[in-house]
Amino acid sequence: MEFLILGGLILTMDLLKKWEAFSSMENSLKALTALKIPFGIVIILTSIGFWGVHGAAGTFQGIMGIIAGGFLILDLLKLIPRTEESKGQMDTAMTTLAVPIGVLAIIAGVIGLFMPAI
Repeated sequence: MEFLILGGLILTMDLLKKWEAFSSMENSLKALTALKIPFGIVIILTSIGFWGVHGAAGTFQGIMGIIAGGFLILDLLKLIPRTEESKGQMDTAMTTLAVPIGVLAIIAGVIGLFMPAI
């Protein structure tokens, strides 16, 4: 379940970039952004393994892990050369989707920690 909590925290990290209070952490957030894609791959593989081991009991956590990891991998789209205006629009759209998915992934991870699969 730790993979889900980590994925959710990374996805909600985009929200911190938008707030003025966290402007001093901008360099740290940029460094963590570079790790989104490798973390996304690991989260997908871990959730597939978790789902395979726990079967139907791990369905919710497995699906949320695949969604969260896939969304982290979608960060590759930001690397496609575009104008600054379209990059800003895509960043806003992805943040709008990433935050709810991140919160759901954190909830799924916490549920999995306290209610382990039988």
